Amino acid sequence: MKKWLSRKAMVSAAAAIVLVTVLAGSAVALSNITLKLGTVASYDFGGFGPGYPVPGTIQIHAFTMNPGDAVPWHYHKGVSYVILKRGTLTETHLVGPHRCAKGKLRTGSAFIESPGEVHTVTNTGADVADPTGTAFGAYNLAGR
Repeated sequence: MKKWLSRKAMVSAAAAIVLVTVLAGSAVALSNITLKLGTVASYDFGGFGPGYPVPGTIQIHAFTMNPGDAVPWHYHKGVSYVILKRGTLTETHLVGPHRCAKGKLRTGSAFIESPGEVHTVTNTGADVADPTGTAFGAYNLAGR
């Protein structure tokens, strides 16, 4: 009798398939982003910049999230302001080693994400969520 794959190989293959499915699902879920960019001549990024005002990019983004959709863990180099036009979101912040804090947001809520604040956002409601946000980002002075 021929042996197909070892148990370890089968578990590894299953884990790889799950990971690819999750990553592809996240990419497709957030493929409806509208992004507008503009520049500002001088912005102080505080501890996330060189220590003095430099040119900056302002991003305005709008997208929809279906129930269960999530924005993966991330952070912003500048302040981010978000308004939830409709729906229900849960924002989870990393507040210490192996510790998180959650906050539920409903239609009309607004929140601010500080620079460097590691967080994720999930649509925990039964309907589509429609967040719109403004973020400040570093301007690439080297053109790279």
